[in-house]
Amino acid sequence: MRILVTGGTGFLGKRLVQMLLDKGHDVSVFSRHMHDDLPESATVHTGDVRDKNALRKAFSKIDAVYHLAICLNEADPEMRDINVTGTKNVVELCKENKVKQLIYMSSSGVLGETDRPSREDFPYKPKTQYEKSKMESEQMIKKSGVSYTIVRTTIIIGPNLIWAKIFEAAKKGFPIIGSGKNYFHLVYVDDVVSLLATVLGNPKAANQTFHVASKDTPTYGDVYRIICEELKCEMTKKHIPIWLAYMISRVHTAKR
Repeated sequence: MRILVTGGTGFLGKRLVQMLLDKGHDVSVFSRHMHDDLPESATVHTGDVRDKNALRKAFSKIDAVYHLAICLNEADPEMRDINVTGTKNVVELCKENKVKQLIYMSSSGVLGETDRPSREDFPYKPKTQYEKSKMESEQMIKKSGVSYTIVRTTIIIGPNLIWAKIFEAAKKGFPIIGSGKNYFHLVYVDDVVSLLATVLGNPKAANQTFHVASKDTPTYGDVYRIICEELKCEMTKKHIPIWLAYMISRVHTAKR
């Protein structure tokens, strides 16, 4: 099968691309920048998902599309445009090129905070701008007429720079954000890739939405404690309010 992966150079995307190649698929990647560590057998196209003409070049003779390209940064004024306009372009090009299946990577955050395990048919209740942009994209896809599969993940964990920084912060005794009693549902990156592989070309996945997450539902405090136990360091007892953590994050991002 000829498959296009937008955002194929990211943490999840690279693993997905390698898995698809291992299964014998013809894989193309669309990314903002060229990356040296992508497999040589993958065809790479560079550009911004908001640039429809650049994106169109990657759609030649494509059977299925994984749309993973996103902006997570709430402080980025272009975040919504990247997520929503980028998805709009992908959807329109899927229709234009008669793509058989669009697999969209979304977030469980579109449902907001819940006090019980959420089902796929729960109503939308996004809180952050990022979550709202994912909701808009989902709604657009569902109304498009394109054959789709939506995969919503919880917080993805695995060996990458972000989690390395989290571990370093735990070592240094970074304060617990909020009470620590809020649920902090995780999912391992390879489990997400496994589900993405399962829905490809699967008739049971046509026009369906799936959640992928670990079986257990730890709290934020539980996760922090597990990290400290694995690192063999003492867990901090200090707490800071959520609003202060958010403000610190925005200031830190603005300085970068």
